[in-house]
Amino acid sequence: MNISLRTKLICIFAAMTMMVVGCSLVMVWNTRQVTGMFGRVVQKDLVQYRTAQEMEMALADQKGLLTYYFVDGNKEWLEAVDRFHSMFQRKLKKAQSLHFAPKQKDILEQIVVEYEKYGQIKERAIHDYQAGKSMEGISNSHAQQRDVFFSLLTLCKTLREQQWIVIQETEKTATHGAAKITFLAYWCIGVFVVLCLLFFSVLYKQILQPIRDLAIETGSTPQDSYMNEVGSLSHSLKGMMREFDRTHDELKKSKRNLLHAERMAVVGELAASVAHSMRNPFTSIKMRMFSLSRSLDLNDAQNEDLHVISDEIDRIDKIVTAFLEFARPPKLQFKEYRLGDLISSVANLLKYRLEQYDTVLVVESVDNEATIWMDRDRIREVLVNLITNSCEAMKDGGEIYIRQTREQDPLLGELAVLRITDTGPGIPEPIIHKITTPFFTTKEHGSGLGLSIVARIVDEHKGRLLVSSTENGAEVIIKIPVSRSVHELDSHH
Repeated sequence: MNISLRTKLICIFAAMTMMVVGCSLVMVWNTRQVTGMFGRVVQKDLVQYRTAQEMEMALADQKGLLTYYFVDGNKEWLEAVDRFHSMFQRKLKKAQSLHFAPKQKDILEQIVVEYEKYGQIKERAIHDYQAGKSMEGISNSHAQQRDVFFSLLTLCKTLREQQWIVIQETEKTATHGAAKITFLAYWCIGVFVVLCLLFFSVLYKQILQPIRDLAIETGSTPQDSYMNEVGSLSHSLKGMMREFDRTHDELKKSKRNLLHAERMAVVGELAASVAHSMRNPFTSIKMRMFSLSRSLDLNDAQNEDLHVISDEIDRIDKIVTAFLEFARPPKLQFKEYRLGDLISSVANLLKYRLEQYDTVLVVESVDNEATIWMDRDRIREVLVNLITNSCEAMKDGGEIYIRQTREQDPLLGELAVLRITDTGPGIPEPIIHKITTPFFTTKEHGSGLGLSIVARIVDEHKGRLLVSSTENGAEVIIKIPVSRSVHELDSHH
């Protein structure tokens, strides 16, 4: 049968509470019993014992003082005898008023009878002594008095001893009761300790330890969880909630990006279809214009118009080509090439473009012997796009620097690093994270696909594209794995 944790804790705690309350009630009852016992002993048993003892002493003093009187005849002894006689009678009346046991009451009745007889014999002995009777008569009276005295003294002593037995029995009863209570108290303490151990065992194993494990699993350290399990768990859960909120926001953002990507894919497919359909008519128009320019005798104004139309058709063709590359990128053809040769070929290819924009291309730190595994045509397209963008950004001319270095990456191994820096106005901070977004452009006649194609080519090479801007211009860093194994491993996966 499965019992809930709450039920276990409630049952154990209830048992502990009942144990404590029961022990407390027993202790209160025992205290009252002990108090009552001592009250009885002090108020009754000890008073009875003391009364019997005082009776015995008063009787003994009477006999001794009377003997002194018979020896020297001094009447002061008789006065002392009378005082102790009065004391004995008071104690006897007090004893009769106390609640003695039936056996002790019988002894008191005998004492009353014997003391009356002892008083008569004592008075007759004193009278004979005062009347001057012979020593023989006095001795007889005195002998009778002595016999009655010892009988009476024995009765008083018996009364006292009987009362002492009662006190001892009361003490024995109290001691036995106290022993029972002590045993019960020790038993309750033992059970209470066992319940406490059980309670803390359940509390630790089913509450504190799971809380600590959960705190560690949710990000807390073992040291913090030992110090404060609940606080550590609370801190971890708050961190998880913050992480959940952040992940939720990122998921929503990813969902928006996915929807945007889907829309862009549709737009790309449509643009690719439209661009492909547009290329043939524009090619025909351009050929007919070339034929007309050859066959017709045109003036300078007409020839200039034809050149403008031809240039615009070329610009449209470039835009269409960019759309097609973006929508349907060609399959990469990886081979081992020298990066230095590729940079030189790009510099020659753009020679006239650089002169047109009054821009100087400076190639620094290029290792012509160093090779990397790449698609040469696609990387050439990357460099052409980046250098062309720098030229267009520097309207008044400037310098473009290309620097080649190497560095190590723990995951990708050796990387070839290309730094392309210009002396233009740089990239505004608010848009620097948007420049690789498809169709985003700040140019009046741009397609917004150049840098997005660059980013995709670098990503296809398992590389990284970093763009930054300073007061002295813009800098683009391209990092591409040198090793062939990185691309082959990824293709296997």
